[in-house]
Amino acid sequence: MHRHTTHNKCHATFRDFSDAILTFLREEVPRNWRLYCDEVTDNFRIISPKDFRILA
Repeated sequence: MHRHTTHNKCHATFRDFSDAILTFLREEVPRNWRLYCDEVTDNFRIISPKDFRILA
């Protein structure tokens, strides 16, 4: 995303920045998924609710 949306670019407003990010995620990624799929990590941390106590 950085390489395609924010690298060497300055957005005038936060709205312009967020529009660029959302356009990339909604349009560019699905259209070119085969190019990006190897760059997306599959390493996710699984968090178990049993490991936390509820303070209430």
